[in-house]
Amino acid sequence: MEEQSYRQPRRSREKWILVIAAAAVLLLCAVAFVLTANRLSLSVELNGEPEMTVEYGGHFQDPGAQLCVRGSLFWKNGMSPEDASVSVRGKVDDGKTGKYILTYEADYRGMHAEAQRIVRVVDTVCPEIILTPDTGGTLLPGTPYQEAGYKAVDNYDGDITDRVVRSEEYGKIIYAVTDSSGNPGYAEREVPYYDPIPPEITLEGGENMAITTGTFYQEPGYTALDNVDGDLTGQVQVDGEVDWLTPGTYSVTYTVTDSYENTATVERTVEVKAVPRPEVIWPEGNVIYLTFDDGPGPYTERLLDVLDSYGVKATFFVTDRGYGEVMKEIVDRGHSIGVHTMSHVYERIYASPEAYFADLLGMQDVIYRNTGVKTTLMRFPGGSSNTVSAHSYVGLMSLLTRAVQDAGFQYFDWNVDSNDAGGAKNAQTVFNNVTTGVSQNRVSVVLQHDIHDFSVDAVEDIIVWGLNNGYSFARLTENSPGVHHGVNN
Repeated sequence: MEEQSYRQPRRSREKWILVIAAAAVLLLCAVAFVLTANRLSLSVELNGEPEMTVEYGGHFQDPGAQLCVRGSLFWKNGMSPEDASVSVRGKVDDGKTGKYILTYEADYRGMHAEAQRIVRVVDTVCPEIILTPDTGGTLLPGTPYQEAGYKAVDNYDGDITDRVVRSEEYGKIIYAVTDSSGNPGYAEREVPYYDPIPPEITLEGGENMAITTGTFYQEPGYTALDNVDGDLTGQVQVDGEVDWLTPGTYSVTYTVTDSYENTATVERTVEVKAVPRPEVIWPEGNVIYLTFDDGPGPYTERLLDVLDSYGVKATFFVTDRGYGEVMKEIVDRGHSIGVHTMSHVYERIYASPEAYFADLLGMQDVIYRNTGVKTTLMRFPGGSSNTVSAHSYVGLMSLLTRAVQDAGFQYFDWNVDSNDAGGAKNAQTVFNNVTTGVSQNRVSVVLQHDIHDFSVDAVEDIIVWGLNNGYSFARLTENSPGVHHGVNN
């Protein structure tokens, strides 16, 4: 019994031992399975950026790195074992520019890992150029500048004065330098140039001019030269106007300023002179002045023959119709010739004072080129009493009647109108109109047009009538009465 009782507890202990042993084996198998299935990896992870820049002369602080273990089943987010560390290979010299590589390494349970960081030590500070103050005072432009001195200093390269490139422009000197890192430095020095000399303006034609009323004033020209800036003609400001239609003294001012604010001013005095008016001499007795407008034309030579046959002289106020040889014949036969108009287009002639004088002087030149006579006799198209001029220029005839006389011309109207440009259409009507008008005056200025054959046909009868009734015939001169109309514009 006792032996049987003893064996029973012993069997129980052996049973527990077997259970514990089996559990241990199972645990070891589980651990082995986990270690085998959970594949581990090792990495070194940098703190901070993989590439860093440090300014030369600064202090580089390594942010370091850490070891990281990751498993395929466990520690997927990584873990840092306490029994391992990261070592660093390489060094950054922040006192010297360049590229540096730091290698971070770690070993753990037979695994090795490393990572690299690139550190660049750079110099971005521009060199400084120090200019020695200039105490030499001002210089006349064109005088060479004596360099007062300069120095170039760089935080990395030190004294780099010998690398300075100096260039000179008018009024300033530019200093430029580049250090070994490519950083540029600049400085400018204002050169103390001073020019007290103003420009010189030269007037073509002189400072005093005189023109005749009715002569277009054209600026004779000018030049402006400066000892520093050169030709300033294009910058001259011209002030003042010359009224070439009104006698008087006018001032034209020329002003220019150079780059140093020196101003030059000159003045031109222009005197617009009126030509003295000739004395008007009224003829004695009963006088007829035959005048013909708008020619020469195809009937003018026949008219000249009629006049010659009676020894009568007349006056022709001509236009530019292309009968230059007939103009010369008028003069050669002893008749007076005067200006009427080049075109007889009212809206063009009376567009402005300038337009009228261009027509007047142009026709005067046509007559001169064909006859050699520079006539001063004239008749306004439509007469001085015309109102058509008011359509384009109010008050024009009041201005022109004065201006043409101040310009040396004598204008003539008429006090007997043949009406051959109006209602008269045959020689008899022209004859009647002329003789009726003449009989009412002692001195008659008769208006006819030699471009109408019927008006030319009436001339011989008019001459015969006049001679038979005690009239003499004469040509107009500058002293003849103008029988001026009343001006309506």
